[in-house]
Amino acid sequence: MSNTETFESWAIVELMGHRTRPGLVKEVEIAGGKMLRIDIPISETETVTEFYGTPAIYSIRPATEELVRDQAGYSYRDPRPIRPVDYRPQPAIAADDCED
Repeated sequence: MSNTETFESWAIVELMGHRTRPGLVKEVEIAGGKMLRIDIPISETETVTEFYGTPAIYSIRPATEELVRDQAGYSYRDPRPIRPVDYRPQPAIAADDCED
């Protein structure tokens, strides 16, 4: 890779803390710093996106798309698609739930 190329490949990423993330891996720049974007397949058409700083990465093992999808097993059901963090709506407290 030359200095102008960015990394992009199907891979299995191992993170500090013994976490493994299979997906389409891309080098991206956020706020002036390099990060790794991982698009983890959760179905044939849907992915969950996570970003990691380079100090969190233990290893990157390039792999085929077939192997990565098999490793993900469509069982990775993280409910957080790429979107801003928001509060969950809290259930209303019914009047009869209050003790006098």
